Amino acid sequence: MMATPLNNVRRHSKRTSPIIRAPLLGVLHLQLLLSLLVTTSYYCNFGSYSSDHEYGVGQQSSFKLFVECFSSPPPISSTSSRLSSFSHRRAALKGSSFRNRHHRLQQTLHRADSIKSSSVHLYGATSNSAEVNTSSATIPSTKKAYKKKRSTKKQSNNYSQKKYSKQKGAAAAAGGGSIPKHMMNAARQYNSQLTKCNSVSELLSSFMEQTSTSTSSTTAGDNTSSATHLAGANKLNSVNFSTCLHRLARFAAKGSYSSTPSTSNMNQNDARKQVLSDPRFALLVCSMAEMASGVDASTSVKMGNEMVLQQWGTMKCGNNGVEGERMREADDVLNDIVGLSSGGGGGDTTKNDEGDDHNIIDVATVTVASRFEAAEQIMNQLSIPQTKNTFSSRECSNVCWALAKLRVSPPSSAFALGRVVVVGNHDENGSEKDFLSSRQFVSLDEMALDVVSSTLQVRMQLFEEARKRKSGGSSNGAWIPELSRLAGKVMDLIAVKIINEYGMRNDGGTSSTNTVFNPQEMASVLWAYAKANRADDALFSTVAAELIRQTGYALERGGQGPRPQELSNTIWAFATAGIRGEQQIELVKFAANALDEGEGLFFGNEFKPQELANTGWALATLHSKRGEGTSTETVEDDGIVRILRWVAKDIMQRVDSYKPQEISNSVWAFSTVGFGYDESCGTNVHNDYVHVATNDPVGDKELVYETLEVIAENALSRLHNFKAQELNNLAWGFTRLGHRTERTEKLLVGVGEELTKRTWQFKPQDIGTTLWSLATAECFDKDAFMAGASRLNLRHIRSFKPQEMSNTVWALATAGFAPKHIRAFDTTLVPASLRPTTKMVMSDSITECFAAVASEAMRRPQDFKDQELKDVLWAFSKIGVRHPALFKKVAHHLVAANGRGFGGFSSQGLGNTLWSFAKQAQLSLEVIESLGDSVKLGSTGRLAVYETSCLDIGEKAIKTLFVRAAEGGVELGLDRFTNQDLSNTVWAYSTLGLLHSGFFKEAENQVLKRLKNLRPFKGQEIANILWSFATLNAQPDPVLIDELSSYIASVCSGKKGVADEYSISKVFKRQELANVAWSCAVIGRYPEELMKILYTGIVGTANDPNRMKQIFHDDGLQQSSIMTLYYVQLAADIEASKLQLALPPGFPNGWGESEGHVRGNGDDLIEMSSSMLTLTISKLQRDVSNTFTEIGFENVLEHVIDTNEIKDEYGFQLPQTPQEFLSIDIANIGQKVGVEVDGPGHFVRLIDDTRKPSNKVTLNGMFADKGENRVNGPTLLKHRLLTHLGWNIIHLPYWEYQSLGGVREKEKKYCESLL
Repeated sequence: MMATPLNNVRRHSKRTSPIIRAPLLGVLHLQLLLSLLVTTSYYCNFGSYSSDHEYGVGQQSSFKLFVECFSSPPPISSTSSRLSSFSHRRAALKGSSFRNRHHRLQQTLHRADSIKSSSVHLYGATSNSAEVNTSSATIPSTKKAYKKKRSTKKQSNNYSQKKYSKQKGAAAAAGGGSIPKHMMNAARQYNSQLTKCNSVSELLSSFMEQTSTSTSSTTAGDNTSSATHLAGANKLNSVNFSTCLHRLARFAAKGSYSSTPSTSNMNQNDARKQVLSDPRFALLVCSMAEMASGVDASTSVKMGNEMVLQQWGTMKCGNNGVEGERMREADDVLNDIVGLSSGGGGGDTTKNDEGDDHNIIDVATVTVASRFEAAEQIMNQLSIPQTKNTFSSRECSNVCWALAKLRVSPPSSAFALGRVVVVGNHDENGSEKDFLSSRQFVSLDEMALDVVSSTLQVRMQLFEEARKRKSGGSSNGAWIPELSRLAGKVMDLIAVKIINEYGMRNDGGTSSTNTVFNPQEMASVLWAYAKANRADDALFSTVAAELIRQTGYALERGGQGPRPQELSNTIWAFATAGIRGEQQIELVKFAANALDEGEGLFFGNEFKPQELANTGWALATLHSKRGEGTSTETVEDDGIVRILRWVAKDIMQRVDSYKPQEISNSVWAFSTVGFGYDESCGTNVHNDYVHVATNDPVGDKELVYETLEVIAENALSRLHNFKAQELNNLAWGFTRLGHRTERTEKLLVGVGEELTKRTWQFKPQDIGTTLWSLATAECFDKDAFMAGASRLNLRHIRSFKPQEMSNTVWALATAGFAPKHIRAFDTTLVPASLRPTTKMVMSDSITECFAAVASEAMRRPQDFKDQELKDVLWAFSKIGVRHPALFKKVAHHLVAANGRGFGGFSSQGLGNTLWSFAKQAQLSLEVIESLGDSVKLGSTGRLAVYETSCLDIGEKAIKTLFVRAAEGGVELGLDRFTNQDLSNTVWAYSTLGLLHSGFFKEAENQVLKRLKNLRPFKGQEIANILWSFATLNAQPDPVLIDELSSYIASVCSGKKGVADEYSISKVFKRQELANVAWSCAVIGRYPEELMKILYTGIVGTANDPNRMKQIFHDDGLQQSSIMTLYYVQLAADIEASKLQLALPPGFPNGWGESEGHVRGNGDDLIEMSSSMLTLTISKLQRDVSNTFTEIGFENVLEHVIDTNEIKDEYGFQLPQTPQEFLSIDIANIGQKVGVEVDGPGHFVRLIDDTRKPSNKVTLNGMFADKGENRVNGPTLLKHRLLTHLGWNIIHLPYWEYQSLGGVREKEKKYCESLL
């Protein structure tokens, strides 16, 4: 509840202005002052009333009507002009709390005896001052008078939930609550009049006229009106309220606010805003709510204030400790709900600290019993016996439907649900613990009082707004937030009444009324509460149980049973409200049984397309919110499948009858639950969710296949009629189900064309998901992708959600549409002079799209989910765009103090994230190759990759990132990693030269386990895993090579069980085969069967390079693969000579890609350069060479060994074409002593625990781990080969020489020790 204008005093620093209780009398002027609001708000939107508007003839007549009704207004003190306009922010978070409000009211009432009011001008007349006797001493007499008028009710000692409609026959006999017959007749006539109104404005004008003091049907001397009296002043009944609100909501939905030409074509949202900003609508809702609460329509507003604010307010008062800023934020939420700008209520919203703790009742002493008794006592005085005025079930459903349709009620997330709680939720002293903020009530009487208190607040605010308007101020709709809360309270009151009614019946009790909701009304009620976001399980379960009971009872007795719309709307309501439970599952089962009865002849054929489509949508929505391992999964899945089968069959029979929305919703439902797809029917990589269980997967797949074909053909011809969201759902559904046919391709092309033609109609979500669908289905329409990317620009990017941004860049990267300015963001390697300007970036839609998404990911990484962050990073790396700033920001977000970490990442998310970071560093090689000496980096090869990662992210940060990722992966469990996830993860570690021994050991065990269980691997996955272990010198168990050998032999076998070029090409690319062969050489394991398969796949058996290109669909071997083969061949000749492996004669000429030059005789074979080495001499290398020279060790730099030397001196048969492929940094050729100056590129960094260096000896005892460093695989293999060739190789780690500090004597001594 909110404070009245009476209590909302503008306070200054250290003084409080005295006020009087003017509004309690001034409310009698409300009918007159409302006319001022009506005449201005009638043509204006909320918050923008025109001060220049002149009253027309119609307004003058209405104005005169109210003046005649209030010829002698009571005096109002001029001090009321010092009242601030009511700020609706005061009750935003606490709702119905009376804390500060009641305290200020108590202070006012104590002062009222001694305060004299001065004159104030109202509608041209001057009122003399008069004494207002409002002392608290008069209240008991008022209560006594009320008690005389109404019979008392027997007090109950049971403080649990009680019947809402109290039988007060004695009061009815006394005439206190009965409505005169002539008034009832007038109400019936008025209902007929309402049905003739054609707009919102006509309805509200009719309501004001009917409830004014001059209504012709009233008796002479009747001066009551809806402004002076509660519940419609005996001039309307519940049917009138129900009809008026229902028709008003319908007109607003159609945009029919007024019949005037200027507003007759208003859209739905504008019409709704006009309704909510119209004070007549507020008065209508207040009157309806008071009648729904059971208030006697003869009760004046003044009496209502006295009874509710003083008596019941005392029970609820307290010190409202909510800060003003939080109140304003809460009311901003409520204003957003009704779609209006906040505007504010004016006045001082600061808290008055003076006296707030004086005379406040201690809430802790307010017991459940006292609350129960007080509410019952006050409602006995305010309410009337049960008469025909009680709202019927139909009227309740109409009221709820109207409030939901107008979206006036706040959602439960902004304003808590009001419910009657079971007694016992209190402490040992019997006091409620948190009833002020939780909106938990002890009885329906208390809920009713809460509703009435809100109506009084709205009335006070309307009065205050009218006063401001008359004095020349502008109205800002300060009553709307409290009106919104009032609507929510009314819906809560009706909900509790329904729960009580049917709860008693289901428990075998006796209903308090004869009100029975029929299935249509129940469906309408559930729709309303779901639409208004004010639903809970208690209400929905109760109504669903009653719906099933009623329809089942009718069917047993040969009745009609349920109607399709009722079942459809009910299931839709459960889905929209997100409520799951036993009753929801029973409802699904009930609907499925009804459809299957008589093979649909009795019920299924009665469904309209919209009802079937909505039912399917709802079932899929509910299924997607299901938790894992529920005991009712089988029952629910069975019902869902049976209903979706009906949907699919019906679409095939009458697809032309389905509207675009109904088609798209049906396809969305199929794909969301995976209906029609099953792994036994084929693999679909696009589905990563749990499919609905079915007893006929093959039959369902065939059914859905045929249905989608029908839809594709039908929808293609009318795609122009589909809305953007419907196109999005259509494309997404086909893609998720993996439906790939010619018709589907045409359909997706059509969707892309529609996206291109009407891009502006697509919302951010539609853009991202549609592009995702097109990319996943490999429908690469460049115009569509360019059009979609253009929406994600730097100006509008903040309107996009993280998922929408990540989907868009993921789709662009997957489709291969790279930014025009690919080096735009590389601040690490590319000089500023070579990077494009902002204007150039904005000239290309894709470049700007990537720039905009990166800016948002850096600005608010905490808003991105794990998968969304992963997709953004993956997109940049996949498309080849380096963005160091983005990756650095995300890295620190993940692993900094209080960072996100990897705890929430999936195995795919973790693997792809690490892959993205490694790929960013590897892209440096392309930048170096493209820009040459312009690149701000001195190193090359593996060292350049690691150095770039350190420059981009920071060496400490990149190591920490990969350590946390390894720990997160082990904690998650590598058994949850797919083969691709494992492959991506270990590849990332090896690319950056980072070894986490614990993670790699777990990975090794997992691979062995899967190989033994015959879990299928792709060729790329095998190659990446084995290459990573070899590159990092991770020292796997040799059995890993043996198991992989057996597996590769099994998957590469041909028709006769023997692997040939064709069978191998179905599993591996030649680059992958070369990497596997190199890994075997590094590890020193050469399984005979495996090596023969590798050579057959790489060079074939016929010495025909062109044939191999055709078989493997490539352009030849990469230069790195050719150099790899020389290493493998030499190692195999020395370490596994019995295999007799050999490269083709003339190799590598003709086997490589387009490097080199074409022979002059026109031969189409490509001749390779005689050297495959890229030799550079570092400053450290020269310095070490000079030191060795000074100590008498003669040497040369970069001694090269070619194939001829190996053949002549060592007798190993390599291809006859001379090639240089081995070199020694510093060599004494005569003594065959070589010195390898091992820089950072020769080592991997051990990151298991940087504080405890490992002393583990590597393979064959050749090297020992030194601190955090271990020699890598390439260095290890080169050392072995040179040793086999008779060289004595000395290794000089760079850090040992650098630690000498350049002192020459120390350097000489160190070099001597090596020799």
